[in-house]
This record gives sequence, C-alpha cells and structure tokens, in this order.
Amino acid sequence: MENKIDLDKIMTMAIIGDRHTGKTNLAFSFLKDYVGTKTKVTYAYPVDIDGFINIHSLQQLSQLTNCIIIMDELQKHIKFYEKSSNDTLLEVLSTIAHNQNVLIFTTPLSQFITKALDGFIDVFAYTEMKDLGTLKNGSKAKRYLQNNSFQQINKWSLNLKIGEALVISDSIKEFMKFEDQEIGKDWMSL
Repeated sequence: MENKIDLDKIMTMAIIGDRHTGKTNLAFSFLKDYVGTKTKVTYAYPVDIDGFINIHSLQQLSQLTNCIIIMDELQKHIKFYEKSSNDTLLEVLSTIAHNQNVLIFTTPLSQFITKALDGFIDVFAYTEMKDLGTLKNGSKAKRYLQNNSFQQINKWSLNLKIGEALVISDSIKEFMKFEDQEIGKDWMSL
C-alpha cells in the first residue's frame, strides 16, 4: 500500500510496538519513500547507512535544521528512570520543531509519553502489540486504537505480522505493509 504520510507536514512520529516487530524497518521505510529535500539523520544508530548522517549527542541534534531524524529505541538515549527525563524529551521535541526538523522515534515503551509530550506527536505508527494494557491509560496512543476500528484491533491486542503496520493521526487511518529495508537488524527471523 502506498505511504500517505507527508514527512514535510509533521513534526514527530512515534512508532510503538513489541520488541522485534519491525519498528526500525518501518521507520526506515518511511524515509525510503520520502521525496522531499530534508537531510536524513540517524541518532546514535549502530550502523552507518548510505545517504544518512549519523550523530551521537543531543548537542548535535539541537544544531540540526531542516532534517528528518530517526531515533531508534528512544529509551536508550533518554533515560526515563531519571527524574528530568520528560523535561529532556520535551526540550528535544520543542527544539526539533523550532528548527523545522522531523523526528521519527521507535520504542516498545509508551508509558513515558505524558500528556505534555502527546501534544508534540502528530502521528502514531503501530507494529504488533500483544498486550494493549501496556499502553498508558488516557494517552493519545491508546485513544487512537480505541477510537478506530480495524480488523487487527481487539480489546486486548493489536494483531499484526512482521512487515505490517497501522498508522493513525487525526487525519490518517491506514493499514500498510512494508518490506525489509536492509539496515542491518534482524528481519522476519523470529
């Protein structure tokens, strides 16, 4: 299915789902389909990828303008067990938006996304989630799933296969399939 997300018109996309369900490949598939002029950046990604600049600090991130940034496994880079973590993430999201950047982040943990942070996230993309009870009550991520009807959603889980995703925003509701992006992580081996 054709990707309907215009990355030039969003600030932040959260890709959430269980571990080993293709979140990273999904993030890179959005960039593969991107036809705009923004520079493609990975944040502390373990592998150099052709066509991407790899940065390694929040200071470098704060100096970027007109970029699309992939931050894989967000919880590895912002320590959510520290008291100031939500303040740090709020500052990162604010700076990214101010500098006309786009952030695509992946995480299996949605619990740290507070109501203040919810306001910065334009699009949620989901991979398989075996237990929807792990989504934070009242969060935009949970409301989007509760308020939309797809065959793959039931009260308890989001049943998707590797290579399938559900993308939801205020204006987009899309089931999509995506392929292996050959980025050096396990793909369909589970």
